[in-house]
Amino acid sequence: METLHQHKNPLNTLNDNYQDIIALNKELSELKYALDESSIIAITDQRGIIQAANKKFCELSKYTREELIGQDHRMINSGYHPKEFFRKMWKTIGSGEVWKGEIQNRTKDGKLYWVHTTIVPILNEKGKPYRYISFRVDITEQKQMEAELQKSLKDDFNQTVNILENGIFKMKKDADGNIVYTLAEGKLLQKMGFNTQSHQNKSPYEVFSKEIADFKLSQYHLAFTGQGVQYEIELFGILVYVDVTPIKQGGQVVELIGTVYDITELRNTQKQLQENRMLYQSLFQHSQDAVFTFDTKGRILTMNPATERVLGYTLENFKKKSGTELIVKEYQSIHLSCFEKVLKGEPQNFEMAVYHQKGHQIFLNVTYLPIIMDQKITGIYTIGKDITEQKKIQELNAFLATHDELTELLNRRGLEENLKKAITHSQQSNQKLAVMYIDLDRFKNVNDTLGHMIGDRLLEQISRRLNTQIGDGNYIARMGGDEFMVLCPVIEVDEDAAHVAKEILACLKDPFFIEEYELYMTASIGISIYPTAGDNVVDLMKHADIALYKAKDQGRNNFQIYSSVMDKMSYQSFFLERDLRKALLNHEFIVHLQPRVDSKTRQITSAEALIRWNHPTLGLIPPSNFIPLAEETGLIIPMGKWIKKRVCELLVQWREEGIPLIPISINISAQRFLQKDFAKSVKETLEEYGVEGKFLEIEITENSLMRNEVDVEQMIQDLKELGIKIYIDDFGTGYSSFSYLKSFKIDGIKIDRSFIHNISSQSENAGITSAMIHLAQILIMDVIAEGVETEEELQFLHDHHCNQVQGYLFSKPLPKGEFERLLVDGI
Repeated sequence: METLHQHKNPLNTLNDNYQDIIALNKELSELKYALDESSIIAITDQRGIIQAANKKFCELSKYTREELIGQDHRMINSGYHPKEFFRKMWKTIGSGEVWKGEIQNRTKDGKLYWVHTTIVPILNEKGKPYRYISFRVDITEQKQMEAELQKSLKDDFNQTVNILENGIFKMKKDADGNIVYTLAEGKLLQKMGFNTQSHQNKSPYEVFSKEIADFKLSQYHLAFTGQGVQYEIELFGILVYVDVTPIKQGGQVVELIGTVYDITELRNTQKQLQENRMLYQSLFQHSQDAVFTFDTKGRILTMNPATERVLGYTLENFKKKSGTELIVKEYQSIHLSCFEKVLKGEPQNFEMAVYHQKGHQIFLNVTYLPIIMDQKITGIYTIGKDITEQKKIQELNAFLATHDELTELLNRRGLEENLKKAITHSQQSNQKLAVMYIDLDRFKNVNDTLGHMIGDRLLEQISRRLNTQIGDGNYIARMGGDEFMVLCPVIEVDEDAAHVAKEILACLKDPFFIEEYELYMTASIGISIYPTAGDNVVDLMKHADIALYKAKDQGRNNFQIYSSVMDKMSYQSFFLERDLRKALLNHEFIVHLQPRVDSKTRQITSAEALIRWNHPTLGLIPPSNFIPLAEETGLIIPMGKWIKKRVCELLVQWREEGIPLIPISINISAQRFLQKDFAKSVKETLEEYGVEGKFLEIEITENSLMRNEVDVEQMIQDLKELGIKIYIDDFGTGYSSFSYLKSFKIDGIKIDRSFIHNISSQSENAGITSAMIHLAQILIMDVIAEGVETEEELQFLHDHHCNQVQGYLFSKPLPKGEFERLLVDGI
């Protein structure tokens, strides 16, 4: 717009000035319309008396212009801010400077609202303010965010959210039903002093004041009913918008995921305006959002500085672009549709993606407003708010809703969604599909022995290996813990699923290297086939789980395909656990004894006590069928106490009957061995029966040594003071080393039977066993070979100076009476 010039003789140029004024009025009318549609404006004198207020101001304050004009601006004061706040504000604008800030006001009906305010002083000829123009942006309500968030990928996830300008948190209910934080990350939360490490498992009452905690919990309780919740709250001087999304599993809300936005900076600062065109133009120039204009043909005419900041274009380059060149292809149709509607006088608001000058995409929330002059639409005002950051959070939340945090694989929810689709497709195309439930064998030992950090890294490596092995078109998910599931959406025959399972088992054979550890893993796999094993998600997953337990019963490191026969086996397993809990009370356990023999003299030197279960209806149940069940249920501890007392009773009976006394060893679980009262309990039992400690030996697993070294060392010392010898059972199958045996002063090792089997013909086993014997002898330890079944194996052990052996070559585990005859008569 051209500036109006004064001439020395106004009468001669009156007509020209009149035309300029008409043009100016048209342009001011155009800008006034845009401001009335998007801005909240009021004008006061130097004393704060309101002289003018636009329509938006009246709508927000609920006062009419007549009620406002001539009144002190304090009539809308909410009383929230201290006097010092306003003193600083008046000092700033009184000096002729622009003031910007956030103010809480009160409407005519008493409701409170917040506005981001820019106050621009209008100066007189002497440079002193004589009027003030305020521009306000209503920040009471914010666009609700749509987000879903669920567990996963711990390190990569934290790295991602930590660089986000906003914040993300997660909550769940603990065992007592209290709602606690499980995650708090992002720059915004860090700014307020929040992070996962300091706030994990804390309730809102442990973080905030009671008033704030009461309010927050009221929102979270609502979210746990399945509703999305949004609220705004001021925390530590920052006004935030919180969007909480419930994450459901099986129809139940299992956790909450929240996104936090700092909305204090989202309020557009309105720039200074003058009473003429510059007053309105300042709003255009100083807006934080991209503001530009189109003509009716879609050509770009003007833009504000924020447009260059958001999109990277200078005005010159911007004018060379058409709207369709700037807009990402899939959003061009909505742009054209909205453009046509705004040319009909209908304001439009929508979201679209545009290309930044550097080539990447920017997401904008766009408002189209028609420019009307002389009742004709002459162009379009465009206001574009950059929502790229919000879109990133939405996409991240959507990803985490269906993926595991740690491994980045699908999670249970993601797998179930794909399984539903696959079932629908199989029904329509009359094809088979397969579901495979994978459980890592003895993974708990890794966590218990080496810690959860090593366990997590092992899970990451296993996930990558499995993901590359399952084949194109198949899906893999981490279901939780050490369990995975593979979906083969299309198979021709059952053997196709078996082939995939074999490939999975084969790919796990190579070791995993984590820090200084070389770890070997196997897996058990249960397979269910659609439609024979079920025609819905629940049945297919349940039957794959049943087949998985069948694979475990078969010795692990194998796969089993579900058949209806397995339902009966699962039923039997349930009742077996029930009966196991009654076995101690009903005196159903018995002790069998297996002799330990001197390989030179073939004389019995000691024995190992082995528990057996004589079930009232099923008969003698093998230990492999109930020992794992006892470990899972915790019954292994009372069973250990029982066999300890039973061995002492047996030794007392032998002493009274004149049967030669020999040491008897018992197996103690890691759970019981690490209990602080174990040595005291053993001492009390020995004293109760009057048995010397030298006749009781204890066998523990390698993993027991690696739990808590200080406690383990003290426990071994206490037991050895009683005269008890300590042996490591199944040596070579765990994670310990000879350095542990030396430092803990272990009496000896029992080499696992897997190293003895066919030792004369398997050079690898022969070398390993020979090395273990030699190293143990250097450390002056006893060496006992388990599982000796042939004369060739015995000869090898004898040649390598392993003088104590145990196995079926001499005797299987025997009932008490048979063993006593063997002990008296000899082998």
